[in-house]
Amino acid sequence: MWQTIIKNYFSFLFLLLSVVLFGKILLESKEKVLSKKTIFTFLITCLLYTIVYTFFQGTIKTVLISIINMLLYKILFKTSYSKSIILSLMYMILLIIPDITELLFITKILGYDKEYCYNVFANSIPSNIIISSLMIFLTYNTKFILKLLINIKIEDNVKIIIYNILTFVCVIIFFYKAFIDIVIDINFFIKIFIMISFLTILGSFIKQTMNNNKLTKEYDNLLEFMTTFEMEIEKQRIQRHETKNEFLTIRAKLCDNQKNNEIVNYIDEILQEKIKVKQEQYAKFGYLPANGIKGLCYFKVQEAENKGIKVGLNVSTRIKSSCLNNLTAKEQKEFGRILGVLLDNAIEASTASTTKKIGIEFYSNSSKEVKMLITNTYGNNIDKDKIGKERFSTKGKNRGHGLLLIKQIINNNPIYEMKTEITNELYTQIINVKKV
Repeated sequence: MWQTIIKNYFSFLFLLLSVVLFGKILLESKEKVLSKKTIFTFLITCLLYTIVYTFFQGTIKTVLISIINMLLYKILFKTSYSKSIILSLMYMILLIIPDITELLFITKILGYDKEYCYNVFANSIPSNIIISSLMIFLTYNTKFILKLLINIKIEDNVKIIIYNILTFVCVIIFFYKAFIDIVIDINFFIKIFIMISFLTILGSFIKQTMNNNKLTKEYDNLLEFMTTFEMEIEKQRIQRHETKNEFLTIRAKLCDNQKNNEIVNYIDEILQEKIKVKQEQYAKFGYLPANGIKGLCYFKVQEAENKGIKVGLNVSTRIKSSCLNNLTAKEQKEFGRILGVLLDNAIEASTASTTKKIGIEFYSNSSKEVKMLITNTYGNNIDKDKIGKERFSTKGKNRGHGLLLIKQIINNNPIYEMKTEITNELYTQIINVKKV
């Protein structure tokens, strides 16, 4: 018994080396592998590995090892619990590839039976050296993708951790069912297919999360810029007003003395000069709240007009007292994201059309609820049966991430509703904002 435990202990030293290097590579940690802290943590972790592998089997063993790895990453690299959990799960999922490779090589190529592989070769020093070498090789060759997954930042980090854990448990269960008694038949391939399906679904979810985070960051930055822009516009308006009053005062004094007619005429020209900032157009958004929404609309209208698109605006006076003025900071950001995505989509679709027109409308009812309509011409043929389906976009294949972001926002906040109306020439997105 003790001989087995000692043999396993030294064997796991090699396996743990891949665990530590996996975290060091992906976290780009500067922690020294041979420092006193690392060596001490390494030896204690190896002891825990030995206990788990000696007294536990199957899925429970794998789950316990994952927890140990998570604590190892937390202590050794001083990272957050969420990142430590994701690191541990990613390591265990990636470890399946070397495990399967070694198992199939021993049983199908060298011709040993599975009992020899499980009871003699598995967890031996040569076995763990092979597994560790393959894991380090895989880590180096997939580190770019793995780093992207590790560095994902989402508002609800619990969600992605739960999906990772559930996927991991399902994959491990089917892994043991497929390889505990290797029989190459239809059931074996079904189990392999299910494992790959779970990992593919998880990968798709993570990819979509990354796309949503990218869009969210872009629209948050734009909304922050627009809020600052609105404040600067207001300052300029005040300064222009004060300057105008000063000129009027000078003109009045000069007129009283009936002198310097040329100066008076010159001042008149200054007062009548057109202001290059398009105040008239910007004023149409005047009823919108000055919380970034007004600036975002103005910015996107300028962008559309620069692309040769004719923009029609209609903002009801009721908007001034609507529920848009009472949105929380979080709701303002969400509405800014929705507005940004829809305007970007409208501009892009309209650019591809012949007539190139966009309409932006804001209305409010007696209950102070808001209806926003963004209408645009489009050049692509639209399959009306796909409207509302996930990942559908008028902009073609592999597009529509913005609409998925909107769908996610709406699903998480009941104050928003969205629907689409299409005619032969116009594509209209309607967003309703309810009063809370």
